Amino acid sequence: MVRNKGSKVASVLAALAMCALIAVPKAQAHDFWVNANGPENGIVKAEIGYGHDFPNPEVIPAERTHLFEGLFLLTPEGKIDMTQTGENYAYQVAKDLGKGSYIVGGNYKPTFWSKGPDGWAQKNKKEMPEATYSELAIMYAKTVLNVDGSDSDEFVTKPVGQRLEIVPLKNPAKVKVGETLPVQVLVDGKPLKMAEVSATFAGFAENKEHKAFSGRADLKGIIEIVPLKEGYWFAKVTYKAPYEDPSVSDELIMVATLTFNVGK
Repeated sequence: MVRNKGSKVASVLAALAMCALIAVPKAQAHDFWVNANGPENGIVKAEIGYGHDFPNPEVIPAERTHLFEGLFLLTPEGKIDMTQTGENYAYQVAKDLGKGSYIVGGNYKPTFWSKGPDGWAQKNKKEMPEATYSELAIMYAKTVLNVDGSDSDEFVTKPVGQRLEIVPLKNPAKVKVGETLPVQVLVDGKPLKMAEVSATFAGFAENKEHKAFSGRADLKGIIEIVPLKEGYWFAKVTYKAPYEDPSVSDELIMVATLTFNVGK
């Protein structure tokens, strides 16, 4: 059940007070997000964020570049593939967008990771019989790109079709500090009941595992994120399930992120 605003703010403040005690269990995992800006001179630019230093992108290790699909721009007219240009995390596309709200997204391909005596490898249990744990990891990221101050809900509040997705139910451009941003978490197109969602903003804490907001969605997968500071925000949800064939892998793990700006 969605709580009233007072209880939401109280829970966020409690989370802030406890943040020094909270850490993601698998600290070696990289976050995945998307930055986007423009258009400038008819060019929309975007970046794959992959690492531990949101919002700053890092060069993707050569042995991991194949894990990412190219970034894409979604407009009301359809999907446009972006072109990798410059650093291996940087993408762009020539598109002179008019005033409006758009989505830029990306996908991390399904990848087996197994842990053995020598550490982690991109293999499943059959390829790495000595593994003590194995998972199939899939990640999805998207960001809301508002051009010329647009705050239209019509386009950005619809699912884009990723298997796990955080869907804003209101354009973040309409949300001010202390108000709420309702979002719905979907897995395979259906509400993810009681999903645990965390969020933070750029510069919140030196330890990137600390979060400014955390909470649990209702039975419709809906939760209201409370941004207590203006800036660039990052929301995250994780879905785990036993892998369909335990001889191949132990778990399926999917992660989805949504980045957005909140004004004063």
